[in-house]
Amino acid sequence: MRIGIVYHGAEFPPSERIEKTAKSLTDAGHEVFLVCNNDGRFPLNEEQVGNVHVLRVKPTFRSVALNKIVKFPAPVNPLWLAQITSAIRRFRLEALQVVDIPLAGAVLYLGRLFRIPVVLDMWENYPEALRGWAQHNWKTRVFKNPDVARAVELHVVRRVAHILTVVEEQKIRLIDDGVPAERISVVTNGVDLGMFLQTPVRNDTPMDAEPDCYKLLYVGELTIERGLDDIIRAMKTVARTVPRVRFYIAGTGSYEQHLRRLVEEEGAGAWVKFLGWLPFREIHSYIVKSDLCLVPHVYNDFINTTIPNKLFQYMALAKPVLVSHAKPLARIVRECNCGFVFESRNPDDAAARILEAYQARDDRGYGERGRLCAEQKYTWDHAAVGLVECYERLSRESAS
Repeated sequence: MRIGIVYHGAEFPPSERIEKTAKSLTDAGHEVFLVCNNDGRFPLNEEQVGNVHVLRVKPTFRSVALNKIVKFPAPVNPLWLAQITSAIRRFRLEALQVVDIPLAGAVLYLGRLFRIPVVLDMWENYPEALRGWAQHNWKTRVFKNPDVARAVELHVVRRVAHILTVVEEQKIRLIDDGVPAERISVVTNGVDLGMFLQTPVRNDTPMDAEPDCYKLLYVGELTIERGLDDIIRAMKTVARTVPRVRFYIAGTGSYEQHLRRLVEEEGAGAWVKFLGWLPFREIHSYIVKSDLCLVPHVYNDFINTTIPNKLFQYMALAKPVLVSHAKPLARIVRECNCGFVFESRNPDDAAARILEAYQARDDRGYGERGRLCAEQKYTWDHAAVGLVECYERLSRESAS
């Protein structure tokens, strides 16, 4: 089939899930086209990136802020509708796959207009994500109403041909919304072992300058729901027992300045180090050199229905992990017995679990159990079976 993926973001490349999806689909004999945004960073609005033919919604103004306004991913935005329609006609697309809810209404409308099936790839619980972001972002409160997003979500999930989720908990939520279980496939953010494990290891990272420290690592966006406050507040307690502890934070985001201020308020500057954004090819080196890898995400309805791919990358490199008690995180870590679980929003419990991990630092069992679990159950090859089967079924239905 000729499959068009519609993504409201501009992060391609890189976008790990889109890249892995495209590779699996092309390996299965499909052609993949991507319609995404161009926020001004990309000189070309159309190009071939690996096995993906990319069409970007080009910038209208020189101003990044103005472009964000005119290209707001709403179902009735004419710029998005025109670009998706152009892709359908030019490449005679036979299926559409839309990432999350922002453009799902538009894609569903065009799918019906051109009589082609639509697949919804649900990376997250978008309405609940908006609800959390709105607490600290006035633009989200004004322009992105979670109740409207929820109404759109309910309309879309009951009408698309198939839904892909990243975790079992999201599938259960959709079944509760009335979606038949057979129309949902869990395609988790498993690690592509071939791509990830072959990355060369650097020996000139900031971690290499402090070889004798006990190193905690977080990799990801710095946003409010990531739970990093808990770990920063725990560091003073941890440092009383482990003076040479270091917490490395790799990433950027809207919450970074708050976190930096919190480090100052807590007097934790000696232990917390901000690394900034890391290219994908460098993340491997930092994980290899860490002693405990963290996913401290806040327990809420948003986090309870999604899963970060970093968890499986940590596990694949045989690193013990510390996670919050958010449902999918705790379930996987307990199932694999590969680390430690603390109560979200409880810095004292986070400190206790970090110290527990420190006491067990010579026990390689946690990391090895995680590695085996990642290799046997949480690889992308395993996850992609549901993705490929979805399009095999749609192809048969289109041919009949």
